[in-house]
Amino acid sequence: MKRRTLLKASLAASALAAAGFAVVLRAFRADRQTVPKLGDGTLASTPTSKHVAVVGGGLAGMAAAATLAERGYRVTLVEKANALGGKLSGWPIEVLGETVPMEHGFHGFFSQYYNLRVFLAEAGADQHLVPQPAYTVLFEDGREEAFGGQKLPFPMDLLQVLKESPSLDLEHVAGDRPGMQALLSYDPVKTFEQWDHIDAETFVREGRLEGPFAELILRPFGQASMNGLKQLSAAELIRFFHFYMLGNPEGLGFDALGLGCHLSILAPLKAHLETLGVTLRTGTLARSVRFENGRAVGLVLGDVAQDHRIELAQIPEQGWVAVGAAFLRRTPDGLEARSSRCTHMGCPVQLAQSGFVCPCHNGRYDSDGRNIGGPPPKPMEKVVVEIVGTQAVLQMPGQEETLDADSVVLATEVGPLQAIAQASALEQHAPTLNASIQAVGMAEPYAVCRFWFDTPVRADRTSFYTVAGYRWTDSLAIYSKFQAPYIAWAEGSGGSVVESHAYAIPPQDQGRVDAPRDVLLAELRDAFPELADAKVLHSETMTQDNFTRFGVGEWDKRSPVHTEIPNLFLAGDHVKLEFPAYLMEAAVSSGRLAAAHICAQDGVAEPELYAVSSRGRLAGLPV
Repeated sequence: MKRRTLLKASLAASALAAAGFAVVLRAFRADRQTVPKLGDGTLASTPTSKHVAVVGGGLAGMAAAATLAERGYRVTLVEKANALGGKLSGWPIEVLGETVPMEHGFHGFFSQYYNLRVFLAEAGADQHLVPQPAYTVLFEDGREEAFGGQKLPFPMDLLQVLKESPSLDLEHVAGDRPGMQALLSYDPVKTFEQWDHIDAETFVREGRLEGPFAELILRPFGQASMNGLKQLSAAELIRFFHFYMLGNPEGLGFDALGLGCHLSILAPLKAHLETLGVTLRTGTLARSVRFENGRAVGLVLGDVAQDHRIELAQIPEQGWVAVGAAFLRRTPDGLEARSSRCTHMGCPVQLAQSGFVCPCHNGRYDSDGRNIGGPPPKPMEKVVVEIVGTQAVLQMPGQEETLDADSVVLATEVGPLQAIAQASALEQHAPTLNASIQAVGMAEPYAVCRFWFDTPVRADRTSFYTVAGYRWTDSLAIYSKFQAPYIAWAEGSGGSVVESHAYAIPPQDQGRVDAPRDVLLAELRDAFPELADAKVLHSETMTQDNFTRFGVGEWDKRSPVHTEIPNLFLAGDHVKLEFPAYLMEAAVSSGRLAAAHICAQDGVAEPELYAVSSRGRLAGLPV
């Protein structure tokens, strides 16, 4: 049967179910898959106690470190920030007289995040996951459509969506629609051969998917990849849709965090790593990889000492001026300099109207560099400055050491990974790997704004919404409905706490660090009319650009976990995996897979890895 014919027949299959053919249809169900092992090792632990250096303290690095330590490896985990977590990091802040948890933004723990859930369970870090009743899409005109966690076989899952949706009909997905056929026919090779050369917006148009299906599902879900659809590869959109919608038996079931992530997730993960004997080197920069005889033999840690110079005539009489990685100003006592690295997690600090601000986590400093708000634990670091002739010389301290290792896992975000590659002269040691690393980029910046209102949200609202039709807003999370202590604060104050997300801010809209706040607030008031006149008691605004770009034509350029250096491995949501996974699940999966490669080389039993179906329901059928 041709694929197009089967598509039409499948979308009419509800009659079969009514006639008692549901058992037959279960043959189409995509159950959880077990990823094939790389080797046949059976040793419970490495007999030689080999040392592995893992760079990056996010989920990928922590997963790799824990998996290896469980199997007897000595592991050192190096993280530039002062705390673990990466994009999952969290911290306490003082708001309205209370200490409350803050984080980068809402995280949905989907049911098909199999490897993430295994990792969390092993560490006892899954105790505060709160199941959510539905995944809800909110339209600009106020309509809401909720997707439950249907666990039905194909094509019953798609029929269930059509049945429950007031916007979607059979006519919107059936017929001669090459885009719909592509979505249902995901193949890890053919999909990228056919669709990686165009962007997702073009795919929607040329695939004849414009209309309710695109507005309800494709655009909101595609944007949730943290990539704008004009930059997102069409093949990645198909893969994303397969992973979250049709390629797993879990539907769209997901959990939210009932307690801040630094308390519920990161604290038990850190304790788990320490119990396993992992050496944690937080607040330490891994600058480069050391190579000998075609192998990685360790790392170089620490900053390079360097001087930054500026002509005295260029220093203004008042205010600060940026000089290299520092800020400099005149004072009655002479020249004063402060490091531009935030004392919280090392992000770059920016000048603001009345001092300095760290856009990553809304850390705030006054005009003298003293920490006055947000998570920074201490003032901006002082930098030694001297006058040499007609110049001011800022002396940035450096501290260098080496760390020997039998294997190295680079589990960082794309930006730091590219910096390590450059500092390591990687083009000389691994030109193919270096080209892959340099080809991958970052998605557009994203913004997170959390608002404290004096007015409650409507009682029947769900905790989380994907939003369709707004210029900036992509999702809304009502923290006062699912996370302590926000629930208690709302009950006591009669107010609410709502977080707005702008996932991919286009270049023409990027500007001041606080620019997203006013736009997101206005769109939030429009989306939730009950907050139209509510008073904002407090707000926290953060902007970052650390999510992976899944750009057009980039799939073949990505590096897999293993590299041309036999003992150097990559991990992170940017690496090429042979099975579908995204975001947190991709990070953990790649970290455990990196550990599996090391185990396979040493004859050690590998960790179990799980995945959704590797192919779509109609893949392999003739068109």
